[in-house]
Amino acid sequence: MKAQRDVASTEIDPMLASAPGAAAGVSDPRRVALPLMTAIATLILTYWCVDIVSPALPEIQRALGLSGTGAGLVFALFFGGRLITNLPAAILVDRVGPRWTAATGAAALLSGSALAALATSPTSLLPARGLQGIGVALLATAGLLSILRALPGGGAAMTAFNIATGVGGSAGLISGGWLTDAISWRAIFWLSAGLGGVLLVGIVLSGHRAASAPRRDDQAAPATPVSSSRALVGALAANLLVYSNYSIWVVSLSLYATERFAANAERIGFTLLVINAIHLLAAVPAGGLIRRVGALPALATGFSLTATGLACVLLAPSQGWVLAPMALYAIGQVVGNSAAGDLLLRLGGHGGRAVGLVRLTSDIGLVAGPTAVGILADTAGVQAPFVALAIATGVGAAVAWRSVRRSMVTT
Repeated sequence: MKAQRDVASTEIDPMLASAPGAAAGVSDPRRVALPLMTAIATLILTYWCVDIVSPALPEIQRALGLSGTGAGLVFALFFGGRLITNLPAAILVDRVGPRWTAATGAAALLSGSALAALATSPTSLLPARGLQGIGVALLATAGLLSILRALPGGGAAMTAFNIATGVGGSAGLISGGWLTDAISWRAIFWLSAGLGGVLLVGIVLSGHRAASAPRRDDQAAPATPVSSSRALVGALAANLLVYSNYSIWVVSLSLYATERFAANAERIGFTLLVINAIHLLAAVPAGGLIRRVGALPALATGFSLTATGLACVLLAPSQGWVLAPMALYAIGQVVGNSAAGDLLLRLGGHGGRAVGLVRLTSDIGLVAGPTAVGILADTAGVQAPFVALAIATGVGAAVAWRSVRRSMVTT
């Protein structure tokens, strides 16, 4: 039974010695990962600075006289900065180690946030947002690689990553709205600059406490051959689809609820917060599912839940009823997210390259997804993104289940 699970999941682990930086050992301070709790705290504070801007966007648009396109660029430039930095971050983290990569990212986040807080026009705000995105990409790469080195087995790294980013995102959504209403939109960027400063000091001081203990036997990945390129391409496509589906949460749900149910901003914000909470709470069970049945069956399950939830949203008679299928969507997304990420980390070799592939496909999905659903909503109506992504994810689920069956027959 265990053999069937291992084959079905296609979790092919390279030898520990092949991981980038392994040969250098812990004696090389550049190669030492951040301590586990420091890495988790780094991701929480980093993603706090990501989602804090969403509640403030209407006020930023009003204060700086932004058009709808300009408001979109506030996020597009941020995600663009992340996107173009992912591969350089993967190279940097292998060369100088997670600690100095994270410190560089913290400095960029601090600088970009301070410049955004001082911005008086779109021409000064938008480059600052790009600099913030660069900082976040460096921090996320260093944090995820550090967690992966501490928790390499059975989806544990992606579970910890999803929990940390979910906690940070929730803090951003809550504090962003409160600060904008109580002080001004500039306060969210000053807070982000402060968090960047905390990150920079904490990361530099963590050098003497960096995790250098040998990996426990029960955490170590088995030594097996490196994966085929076909399996790696499949994992890349799966991760891209997962993150493209997040465009429903970022863009489509708000548009749909506004047009279909005349929902106001407060009700939409509450709905998004509930969905985010469900996504966060499902992270630990998702990791447990991967450990029990393997990453590929978990991925197929996640895609099935997401496709079903997206299709059922259109059947909801009121906004309150939307929560049920969107809860199914949120659970499917975190299962698919964890499983696709786990496959990529394993098939990619557990090093900076693997983390870079996860981050690159994630950010491509986060850039391309909202763009695609926006075009679909304009040309075919606000229901169209739900239909299109339900079909695409259903196809992904069918392909994943077919691969599971083939693996079991082979076994």
